[in-house]
Amino acid sequence: MMFIKLLIRAMLLASVFLISLNIYNIFYPNDYRNDLKLINGYFSKENKKILNYISEGNRTEILPYESAIKKLDELYQIHGETLKFLSEATKIYFISKAPTEYSWKERYTTIKFQENWILYLFRKFEENQINNGRKSQYNRSYIFYQSSDYKFALKRGISICSQDAIGFANLIRKRYNIDYNIIGLSGHVIMQAKINNKFYLSDPNMGLTFNFSIDEYYDDYQNQLNIKNTYNAIGRLDLASHFNKEGNRKFKYTGPQVKKNTYNPDTLTFYSNYIKWILPIFFFFGGLFLNHKKIKI
Repeated sequence: MMFIKLLIRAMLLASVFLISLNIYNIFYPNDYRNDLKLINGYFSKENKKILNYISEGNRTEILPYESAIKKLDELYQIHGETLKFLSEATKIYFISKAPTEYSWKERYTTIKFQENWILYLFRKFEENQINNGRKSQYNRSYIFYQSSDYKFALKRGISICSQDAIGFANLIRKRYNIDYNIIGLSGHVIMQAKINNKFYLSDPNMGLTFNFSIDEYYDDYQNQLNIKNTYNAIGRLDLASHFNKEGNRKFKYTGPQVKKNTYNPDTLTFYSNYIKWILPIFFFFGGLFLNHKKIKI
């Protein structure tokens, strides 16, 4: 009888703790914008060159998440579903995060317990595999974690090309109902947004937008020259070289996929966002029920 009482109490305490943790993470998510190393990277010579190119060189801070969302909503109210909105929104996304070479480090990317306790456990399992000399079953995906949820991704303020592409795509789809493709280049990831039945390229990782689609890039020499000159102007001519057609892929959505790299979250990542709430709520009410019935075994 004593064991049953302790079990019920443990169920209630654990469920309350996990529910409280989930709620806490909504209001106080991990945000690395105050990290001095990331701030220095944001105002590095390389990043300032891009900021200057996209006319954002007078910045004094990494744009906070709340400010970014407010600016995006204001832009959409003014411009609506237009190329102008896409261009300005891409810039806003870029100035809201630290550069890849500074932020995409294990100390920032590892999934934390309060962010998603289910994925955290998978991360610890993955780390244990690696530490014991075995190949990671999940290809280090929970150590260098990417999320298609723009709220999660942008609130962190850290950056990598694939994370920026799926995060920005998710943002314009969920918030403004703009469709997209994810474009997997040979060594870079961008996206294209569907504006009035026409696709336009966007590289939120670099803050750049182009008035043509990936298919129109291949079919037009001037578009190819535009890509080359633009990336050269920000000091990243290397990225232009990734636009070769061989190996490039288009993906129409971000959603759960199993063991297939489509720059989408795998099934576990997708459903864990729901399970992390459902399980503790289930155990909470289950504990209340058992306590009320005073079941005797």
